[in-house]
Amino acid sequence: MPSSPPRTALVAALALLLGAASAAGEETLTLVSSWNRQINFSQHAQHYINAVNERGRGVVRIDFLGGPEVIPQRQLFYALRRGVVDMALGGITYYLGMLPEGDAIFAANIDPVQARASGALEALQPYWKKRANSHLIGWMQSGVGISIYLVKPPRFTAEGMPDLRGLKIRTSPSNRELLYAFGARPVQIALREVYTALQRGIVDGLAFTSVGLADLGVERFVRYRIDPEVLNLSICLQINLDRWNGLSEEARHILTDEAEKYAVSANGWFRDLRIREHAELADSGFQGIGAPDPQAFRDVAHRVVWERLRRRAPDSAAALKPLFYLEERDAIEQAGGLLLGQAPEPPVEEPGSGR
Repeated sequence: MPSSPPRTALVAALALLLGAASAAGEETLTLVSSWNRQINFSQHAQHYINAVNERGRGVVRIDFLGGPEVIPQRQLFYALRRGVVDMALGGITYYLGMLPEGDAIFAANIDPVQARASGALEALQPYWKKRANSHLIGWMQSGVGISIYLVKPPRFTAEGMPDLRGLKIRTSPSNRELLYAFGARPVQIALREVYTALQRGIVDGLAFTSVGLADLGVERFVRYRIDPEVLNLSICLQINLDRWNGLSEEARHILTDEAEKYAVSANGWFRDLRIREHAELADSGFQGIGAPDPQAFRDVAHRVVWERLRRRAPDSAAALKPLFYLEERDAIEQAGGLLLGQAPEPPVEEPGSGR
């Protein structure tokens, strides 16, 4: 029996068909998300897609193909770079091997509106162009950050920092250094495997966004959250650079203008979602435990990520930090003494060296 063609080949074939169908005038852009359609990040992005498709009739439209079932999450930006898919929606910190400069968004203390108005987002374009052969359309989803969820009540050091020594915490690559800083052992496993890992005691908690815990169905095992949340939700939309350059000026304007509008509404929606979800969790007996020194906790988290960017791309860090981290506090530079550990550093992948 002949084997099935790889998913990326099917996506490429579909893109060709869609391109031929739109040859008469309207440009059709394929989009793949880092998450499946049921996850709130993908669900809410449909508002942007609908707005573009409504306003762009006869000019440009977006065809949302799906998530990891179409292109696996770890391969999405490589597929974007090669032009297998036109657009990619994803948490930029998942792709730090390609784009370490994504940490500037992750560790920012400004929001997407401020970042666009100040020119900070525009300052990222050369990195997206060089490393990912893409154009950054926008920092689309924000308003919430990262929380640490635990099976047992959290411990804190005398300095008021979370003490995670001896704990195995599930995480994505973006939070490894943060967890090492507090003494934890990061464990990278797929989200679909988190329930089983907690059930079997393989991990003692997880680092995850401050919304969406209920989507994982793990409240039976995870009963504590360290407050406050830290860092930034950094979900961005990017388009293959060759595809972007081939669009009409009107199409590019529609994509960008709708992204500006969407970023504002999405920020508010995710903030409201956090309030609702935290209230629902509290009603079920779930406990949010505040760090004794919440500002120092935030400062340490920012310091860890900016230091990661400085080690991996020092020139980028020097250029981007003044744009994305305003009114820098002296405390963030003095936070080194509060750390319980440090992560080993992976290499930065140069264009052409990846999959």
